[in-house]
Amino acid sequence: MTDRTRLRDLTGPEIAARAANEVLFLPLGSIEQHGPHLPVDTDTHIAERFAAAVCARTGGLVAPGYTYGSRSRPISGGGERFPGTVSLSAATHSAIVSDLVVNYARHGHRRIVLVNGHFENTAPAVEGVDLALERGTDARVLMVNWWEVIGADALDRIFAGDFPGWEAEHAGIVETSLMMHLDPGRVHADAISPLTVAITPPPYTVLPERPGLVDSSGVLRTAHGSSAAIGEAIFEGAADAIAAVVEAEFGVAEGVGR
Repeated sequence: MTDRTRLRDLTGPEIAARAANEVLFLPLGSIEQHGPHLPVDTDTHIAERFAAAVCARTGGLVAPGYTYGSRSRPISGGGERFPGTVSLSAATHSAIVSDLVVNYARHGHRRIVLVNGHFENTAPAVEGVDLALERGTDARVLMVNWWEVIGADALDRIFAGDFPGWEAEHAGIVETSLMMHLDPGRVHADAISPLTVAITPPPYTVLPERPGLVDSSGVLRTAHGSSAAIGEAIFEGAADAIAAVVEAEFGVAEGVGR
């Protein structure tokens, strides 16, 4: 069935008629290992679902997701040594984002939201937007990392004052809970270890990467205690928060609201 909010489902003339008046959401993800219990497209899937949920709240169009992400780092994603992690250089990532923004703007999209699901995408994506603007692109672009818009009060409420923190959240309780809510059939709950991962990534970068910088599972902190209920609370709260940012920066389509 055709989804009128998915750009891929529309014809060229239909897109032309809507581009100037509607916000365009572009999900940014990665193909990166997420331990033995989550699929490698976790970041991409979460970003795409947030883009669709925010679009439903504010109105607009969702562009096809941008799957590959910038290089994983041990301290935030386990690093490049793990099978299943396929990354782009920062320069390549920036160039692709720049070309996407330039091309969407060329066809009339003037309000673009990058919905990011992979931490290492942040700086290269912003650089890509800057490059697009330096090329004379006539558009306003909003970059949102979904985890940065969730307030501390909401996290305290969801975790009853015991939120473990973002610093080692890779395939941990937040991402695992989100996937349990969004796509439970692809979560291997029986592979979640109840033990806290003993190896903490060092607070620096050493290249080339050596073995042992992170736990051999690729998980930075245990996902034990994850649940679909936690995932739903985080997802709805973050989607509402992103929608509020989009409305504040770009306004909201007539007749659409929360």
